[in-house]
Amino acid sequence: MREVLDELGVSPEALVPRHREDLDELGYCRLDGYIDAHVTGEMIGEITRLLEGSRQGGTLHLKGLLNQGSLFDTLWLRPALLAAVTHLLGPDFQVREMHYRAGKPGHGGQALHMDATDRAGPGQWRVCTAIVALTDFTSTNGATRVVPGSHVDQNFKPPRGHGPHPDEVLLTGPAGTCWLFNSHLWHSGTRNDSTEPRHAVLIAFHRRNSGPTLGFEPLPSHETVLRLGNAAYLLL
Repeated sequence: MREVLDELGVSPEALVPRHREDLDELGYCRLDGYIDAHVTGEMIGEITRLLEGSRQGGTLHLKGLLNQGSLFDTLWLRPALLAAVTHLLGPDFQVREMHYRAGKPGHGGQALHMDATDRAGPGQWRVCTAIVALTDFTSTNGATRVVPGSHVDQNFKPPRGHGPHPDEVLLTGPAGTCWLFNSHLWHSGTRNDSTEPRHAVLIAFHRRNSGPTLGFEPLPSHETVLRLGNAAYLLL
């Protein structure tokens, strides 16, 4: 897969040292200005169209964004992001799913959890997730919370229910910000206490042939394969 990444412009130099250190020590890194504000608006508009007529609960969901056209390709086909993923999972990984999630006002709270079935360790990480803010992530609208360093704390014990952890940090930032976090890091959504939904897209990357993980997405459509080309397709 190294040749595939080279073809996509993914090199060690695409990952800045600060992001490498943050991934190792904190379990996540932040990519500022990842997409332009007008693009986030276009994406929200298209997702709103795709959701028309669907029945939704307190949190809006839309899976299958990998098959929804070139507008969403820019969320994951980025050398900086893929270099960060390579640092965590090694070069033999795949994009397993890309979905939209938006907690409505009064909803979105979760208990701290991992998106993996074991705690693993450096060199053995199996899953990581990018979350792209399509609207501002604030302290009141349900921003994701993480507990820095919990990915390497084998004795970490989460609080009961949706309770806070003394070391948790909210991932707040303007629309267009992207965070990549090690999915062995303890994290969760928080309750949206604002008056508008908190729009985001999540992209899950998995180490190939690494055993069971949470979540999956069907194989890409024929149209998606033709659109992406061979190199990008091999990452799916």
